[in-house]
Amino acid sequence: MRYFSDAQRHLVCWPYSVEGLHEMARALGIKRCWFHAGRLAHYDVPKKRIAEIALKTEVVSGREILSIIKGKPHVP
Repeated sequence: MRYFSDAQRHLVCWPYSVEGLHEMARALGIKRCWFHAGRLAHYDVPKKRIAEIALKTEVVSGREILSIIKGKPHVP
């Protein structure tokens, strides 16, 4: 599984699924309260952990985060 974040503190995974998001959060030690459900489900990165999480994820644009959520990523 690959982890992605953007400058707006959004965090998603590929392959994308809600179950995958929760698995990613557990692996990164992010609490469930940072989860945003809905059609654009994602986790937010806690402010205090931005630098740490950026080192553990592939940093992409907000547009790429949306592409991943929609199932059409442009990442290699």
